[in-house]
Amino acid sequence: MLTNDNGILMQAQKAKEETEIASEKEAIQLTIINKESTNNNKYNIGEELKDRTLANGDNWKIVSVNDTKKIYGTGYYYINKGTNLENYGETKYEWIINYDTGEVEKLPEDGYIKLAYGDNLAVTKGIILNVDPINMGNSDSWGEGVKVYGIQAGDGYGWNKTEFKLDGVDDYIEVYPKQDVNVENGLTFEFYAKSSEDYIAMLGKTLKGNTDSNVYSNKFRMQIRSYHDFYCCMSSNNCESDWVDNINTAAHWIKKKDIGTLNAEDGGYLTMTADIDNNTISLYWNGNYVDSTTCSNIWMTGGGLTDYNIPFTVGFNVQGTDNKYTEKYSKVDIYACRLYNKVLTSDEVKANYDKTVAYHNVLVQSEKEDGEN
Repeated sequence: MLTNDNGILMQAQKAKEETEIASEKEAIQLTIINKESTNNNKYNIGEELKDRTLANGDNWKIVSVNDTKKIYGTGYYYINKGTNLENYGETKYEWIINYDTGEVEKLPEDGYIKLAYGDNLAVTKGIILNVDPINMGNSDSWGEGVKVYGIQAGDGYGWNKTEFKLDGVDDYIEVYPKQDVNVENGLTFEFYAKSSEDYIAMLGKTLKGNTDSNVYSNKFRMQIRSYHDFYCCMSSNNCESDWVDNINTAAHWIKKKDIGTLNAEDGGYLTMTADIDNNTISLYWNGNYVDSTTCSNIWMTGGGLTDYNIPFTVGFNVQGTDNKYTEKYSKVDIYACRLYNKVLTSDEVKANYDKTVAYHNVLVQSEKEDGEN
């Protein structure tokens, strides 16, 4: 009766918080009224926000609410916790206000993203490939040893203002990490995309015998099949894991069913971490932890991840048996794609997801507004 969610102490705490919020909102509204009546910058509190537009150039700053995807820009001001209000004191919450309309909105705690030009959308330490919404239009800034194949000017694919489009015919991304980039301890791969295809080749390492041959050696493959199932080829040996399905797949594959779907309205955001020291694979979907598995073998046979003569590829893979392979290319809209030579923590995974999705939504809204204008 005292301590549960509906207990006396919790209800008292909620009532106190609601009173504080109402009092703080009233103080902010009074500040707006005083500004209007005196036209005095003394009452101009808050950090000015600006839309991401061509006119604003690099001078943009926005706040995006995670749940509603609402974006606050030009006309709004951001009030941080600890802002001093006259005749009230320091604020205990974060707020959005609009002096022209009188709008006052309390921001959800840990439920919004503040973005500005020059911000990093993701962890930068250990990054090998960074196809990021901020730099997606310039593949030269994706990292060292990165090449894009199949993209031709005017074919409707490549950078398309809000995503990087692969055509499913011959488009793919390749990255050769430098030999001093150590991936022996672990890696993280993030893939934020949308597709209506039932097979998506996300990350691979495949060696082709020669230019005239279709004989391949798969070092490892990561795929999404049937829109929502995660597959990963672990090694050429039997792999003991609770994700192994010996009935439907070879024992060197692992499979996790129904993790999410890339053909949803907003696509999907998959993060995979591989802790090679512990042979542990972990999956996250839309920033949230899904599951982990420990494998007896993990991509080490024949060099695997550490064979620096074989590039990583995104959007390209091969399928087949007995040296009869078919090249597979993915038709997919990539919103973001990153590869790290380290295992990100769950907090880092969530932070990457929140900022990346928020900025993608800014791009989509800007493109929509430009089209309407």
